[in-house]
Amino acid sequence: MANKEISKVNPSIKKLKLLVTIVDRSKALFYTDLIEQFEVNMQTVVYGKGTAASEMLSYLGLAEIEKAVILSFVKEDNVKEILETLNEKFQKVKNGKGIAYTIPLKSIIGVSIYQFLANSKVFKKEEQSNE
Repeated sequence: MANKEISKVNPSIKKLKLLVTIVDRSKALFYTDLIEQFEVNMQTVVYGKGTAASEMLSYLGLAEIEKAVILSFVKEDNVKEILETLNEKFQKVKNGKGIAYTIPLKSIIGVSIYQFLANSKVFKKEEQSNE
């Protein structure tokens, strides 16, 4: 018979937030790679075309109307550092302006879904007994 033993690397539950980052479409890969450095396991990029008036875009520093909306599940502990890093890049990267904000997640159904979104690793070890 095989006994299954589950060992969790990070057994404590961390709160998650949905990070929404809106950037020019041409910078989507740059920002997804940047955000991924903060233990982000899942990101989705949705491409869109803005409809805001050019005056509003200019005021926000967003020249292009073709945008990428990056949806990332992040641990609440990392939010401050991620937003500071994004803000720094928004100011320093040429044509790298953007907007980023978070939305708290109040509930997630299923332990395995939570572990995936939180990038919590679970290891399974099977032991064989000689009976």
